[in-house]
Amino acid sequence: MMLNLPEFKVISKEQNEHFYKFTVEKEEKPFICPQCSWLIPELSFFEDDVKMEFKPHQVKERIVSDISMHGKAVKLLIRHRRFRCPSCDGTFYEVLESVDRGGKVTKRLVEHITKLALKKPFTHIADEYGISHTSVRRYFEEYVAEQESQRILIAPKVLGIDEAHLNKVMRGVFTDNENNMILEITADNLKRTVKQTIQRMEGWQNIEVATIDMWSGYKYAVNELVPNAFVVIDKFHVIKYANQALDQIRIAIKKGLGKQEQHLLTRDRYVLLKNKEDLKPQDVQKRDMWFGHFPMLAKAYWLKEDMRDIYNLSKDRYEAFQRFYAWESSIPNDFKQFKDIQKTFNNFKQEIFNYFLQPFTNAYTESVNNIIKSVEKAGKGYSYDVLRAKVLYGTRATVKKPKFQKDMEFQRFDNVLYNMDGSLKPIYIDGDAPELVTVGTDLTTLSEILERGEF
Repeated sequence: MMLNLPEFKVISKEQNEHFYKFTVEKEEKPFICPQCSWLIPELSFFEDDVKMEFKPHQVKERIVSDISMHGKAVKLLIRHRRFRCPSCDGTFYEVLESVDRGGKVTKRLVEHITKLALKKPFTHIADEYGISHTSVRRYFEEYVAEQESQRILIAPKVLGIDEAHLNKVMRGVFTDNENNMILEITADNLKRTVKQTIQRMEGWQNIEVATIDMWSGYKYAVNELVPNAFVVIDKFHVIKYANQALDQIRIAIKKGLGKQEQHLLTRDRYVLLKNKEDLKPQDVQKRDMWFGHFPMLAKAYWLKEDMRDIYNLSKDRYEAFQRFYAWESSIPNDFKQFKDIQKTFNNFKQEIFNYFLQPFTNAYTESVNNIIKSVEKAGKGYSYDVLRAKVLYGTRATVKKPKFQKDMEFQRFDNVLYNMDGSLKPIYIDGDAPELVTVGTDLTTLSEILERGEF
């Protein structure tokens, strides 16, 4: 029972500091010859037929890795028997149902490793189970290939398109912004790749809204494929541009100061880039003191905040446009940083202000960047394909479990059934067995996995 592989009987159990070793052999002898399909006769009128059976011919010891127990790797020393068929006189090894086709690991270990490989580095798993990291990678790649063959991309109502820097290349990131799900990560973010990815989605013609940043390739890809879709520039990208312009001016002003004045601007970046409503009273006092000394810094700061107010205070699209025109006219001519982003904003003016008709953002798409960076950092040296698979399928092996509550629903069971692979299955007596719903590539769940350090 300790091993929980009903196919085998345990001959001996041994252990040392690092391993459990079980010497086992099959409980049952074979009943059919795999070469000539001769069956052992169960009943015959002829005495000679009854005496016919598969004769032991040879025993070969095989070392097979299994799921670890109590922090130790488990090795099975299988006495693998070879038999001679009385019908065709050929020899064959008995079939090992619990062992993977490669003959080095159990099937249940392959399944377990596959789930671990989605969340842990291959080398960590290899060390834990005493197998090669190339084997771990192979099991992982086979699983991913199976998932890819069955995968169907469904076009969301609100499609988010962004990019992430992965393996020194900008990759396209596609999300379902209504359901906060990662849909795809592509090898690049070129316009043709964006179009191909959208066209792979079932029902892509029915996409209603696409939230993007200010890269023209995304805009034109959507316009060419789904001309009726509402393209919305993510407001956080717009505000990010304003923050960057302010920061560039802040740095330039600070570089032109003496050491004593520079010391006066302690924590200036933290205070100036923070939203005005989030500042503590002491930070507001410090900020206003700086503005008295450096009026150009004050002007740049309020340009940033005025851009935020376009979103925060405008009641409709018309009022947003009016606030934007006022914002444009207030930019000093020598503020090149803000003049440059003004031109960029005007190139995407309609899409920026579409937000006031369809207030969708790319907030969840943006959060993918942090997730991808965390996965990349945890798996240094992984290829794009591996990193993509870990992000896309990283939560498929995780079942969301609620916290235990005494009054939560339970179902009684009388016994436990052992499957052929050694897994446990309760035998229910009241109603149907409950379904466990595995989570897709949900951003919240994926973030929680990263926080636990499981990648």
